[in-house]
Amino acid sequence: MRREFVSFPKSGRSWLRYALVQLGLKEQIVFHHDGFEYNDGSLPPLDFDFNAKLLRCQNDSLRVYLHRDPRDVIVSLYFQVTGRFSDFFQYRGSISDFIRHPYFGAKNLREFQRQWDDICSRGLAFRISYEDCHRDFSHVLRSVLDYYEIFATSDAIEAAARQATFENMRAIEQQGLFDEPWLRLRNGSAKVRAGRMGGFRDALCADDQAYLDSFFNISI
Repeated sequence: MRREFVSFPKSGRSWLRYALVQLGLKEQIVFHHDGFEYNDGSLPPLDFDFNAKLLRCQNDSLRVYLHRDPRDVIVSLYFQVTGRFSDFFQYRGSISDFIRHPYFGAKNLREFQRQWDDICSRGLAFRISYEDCHRDFSHVLRSVLDYYEIFATSDAIEAAARQATFENMRAIEQQGLFDEPWLRLRNGSAKVRAGRMGGFRDALCADDQAYLDSFFNISI
């Protein structure tokens, strides 16, 4: 049985990914961004072919989709593009320019989220959210394992959740103690940056917040 974990970059998957590693499941789950990797300075075309996605989803894979407040996603993506991936992209624009950028900006994020919400509504993937992880991480982790048809004891889940705190992950990254490149400093920038809900408010001016609120039809 193939198990996939899908998210837009900077949706917070490292949190769950780290916990799943603690449970010994590193080799059992394929993590990907469904053609929206944002790690190539040549800016390859993004995969918007929804019909092709639906066709790929007709197999018997089990897919989990992680959603996050798009305002937090795009701000976090800006800091990754200008920090960890600055050598790939050499982006010099402002964050205001970034959220309106034809490649990095809000338009492509909105379409990605729309497509995956549609896929989930058809029963082809299991939708979880970063915000739900903040409310009850152990419960979300259990729900993911149940969906993947993987057994773990309650004690093992609680232990993995305790290991996957932001403070612990940040310390491990800063000290270079993790084997995988996705949790190691790059260009002097950390993967684990803030890990908060609503952190976009610290990075965006009022006009940019209003722009994203309107673009994503968010009323809070």
